Amino acid sequence: MDRRAFFNRAMNNRVAASESRNKMFAGLNPYSGSWTINEVTHLLKRTMFGAKKADVDYFLTLNPDVAVDELLNNTTTPSPPVRDYGLLEDDFGMLHDDLGVAQGQTWVNDPNTASDPGIRGSINARRVQSLKKWWSGLIINQGRSIQEKMVLFWHHHFSIQESEVENAQFLYKHHNLLRTNALGNFKTLVREVTIDPAMLLHLNGYLNSKQAPDENYAREMQELFTVGIGPDSLYTEDDVIAAARVLTGWRINSDPLGSFFQASAHDTGAKTFSAFYNSTTIPGSTNGDQELDALMNMIFNTDEAARFICRKLYKWFVYYQIDTATETDVIIPMAQVLKSNNYDIKPALTLLFKSEHFFDTINQACYIKSPFDIIVGTLREFNTPFPAYTNYTTGYPLFYSLYQRAAEMQQELFQPPDVSGWPSYYQEPMHYELWVNSNSLPRRADFTDALVDDSVIDVRAFANYSSNPADPNQLIADVTALLLRYPLSVNSKNYVKSRFLLNNTTDDTIWTNAWNSNNNTVINNSLRNMFKFLMNLPEFHLC
Repeated sequence: MDRRAFFNRAMNNRVAASESRNKMFAGLNPYSGSWTINEVTHLLKRTMFGAKKADVDYFLTLNPDVAVDELLNNTTTPSPPVRDYGLLEDDFGMLHDDLGVAQGQTWVNDPNTASDPGIRGSINARRVQSLKKWWSGLIINQGRSIQEKMVLFWHHHFSIQESEVENAQFLYKHHNLLRTNALGNFKTLVREVTIDPAMLLHLNGYLNSKQAPDENYAREMQELFTVGIGPDSLYTEDDVIAAARVLTGWRINSDPLGSFFQASAHDTGAKTFSAFYNSTTIPGSTNGDQELDALMNMIFNTDEAARFICRKLYKWFVYYQIDTATETDVIIPMAQVLKSNNYDIKPALTLLFKSEHFFDTINQACYIKSPFDIIVGTLREFNTPFPAYTNYTTGYPLFYSLYQRAAEMQQELFQPPDVSGWPSYYQEPMHYELWVNSNSLPRRADFTDALVDDSVIDVRAFANYSSNPADPNQLIADVTALLLRYPLSVNSKNYVKSRFLLNNTTDDTIWTNAWNSNNNTVINNSLRNMFKFLMNLPEFHLC
């Protein structure tokens, strides 16, 4: 299928789905329907990167409630990234060592105090690279957990950019903050991010002082991080100014790594907010933590703070369009659960993932896969072996290739396009369709073609997932059920069967005889061509 046909097909699917949403709707009542490969694969592909056959089989033995609980509770605490680089060369050809950290040891607590600015910058650049490799390694080695998808969600939500921070330690500290709180308390996370060194650098909070208030973070905190700019979010420009005054005086330490409050730079006057915040006044003081806590209490006392983050979670995990029915029957009750649990994220996600709405057929196969869904999801589904995330000798180079491929397809870790994150999750009217364009779509095709051509994936092993691979009809039914979220039509399945398995005939015995006689040449060539074709279909890009 050519590029234009792909876009036309995708857009037609989107229109059909949008029209159907007005005809079918399920709310947050507990799901009690079928529990088959279809439902399990839907749940896994939305909450993880890809759905491995072994994971599908495992979750089929559970019921939906237990499956969701396991995905939300099976989290781990990984060891930090390590030095994987050797000696560094300066402009004069001289070699230098990173004296603070030996190879294989973590650098996250070393302040990088090399006397030469060029070497110090080179060390920092190598550490940033190891951080990207490490995170990519965690994504490809994910367990049966929502953890990695949630860490990436928060990275999109707070959207820290490496080019603005330019400090490997700060970037790791920020990432670890997101990871530690990925399924924790939203209110706590916002508070900690507010005074996180990376965020203080990224949005100029470290420059905010009573002499020259900087409104950058105070504005984005409300517009992008907490209450949003919807019709019910009525904060004012004066609220931005008042919040900036509350946040004056926070500064950065590089050794020891962290932030601190400088009372002499803080505005100690009273800060009064608008009716949207119940005309709250935060008394002036010399205690930065006290005023910060008061600011958080005020913001999270609004209903809009809970609804705003629930909308973002919904767009990330379910669908980008939130109509009136979805707002009333899904977002508002989900937000009520979030707020009643003092902004703990897990109860709200539990409600969503265990609901009829989440498993409604109209919410399946309705958005385009992200680059990491394409790259990592495909590799995991074909059960491609990778070293452990801790393997810095052979593992880190492979993990870096995953990072690079995703960056080429528009999803670069530590460098979202802007402070709003990736446009595919918020920019109307295209949303997920922005993942595919004249630049990224050929890269997707090149990637999946290369996986087959270079024998990175084992197509024969994937075919063996079928309950009866000698039967071409059963083989196609089984592999497409695992690989594609949008089902192929009968005519499409017959076309695939005839073209790739039956040598352009209608004689099923051609494939059956080849398989039963273990004709490797025919089997391998047929499967390679078939899987390349399947992974270039529009259906493969839907999740």
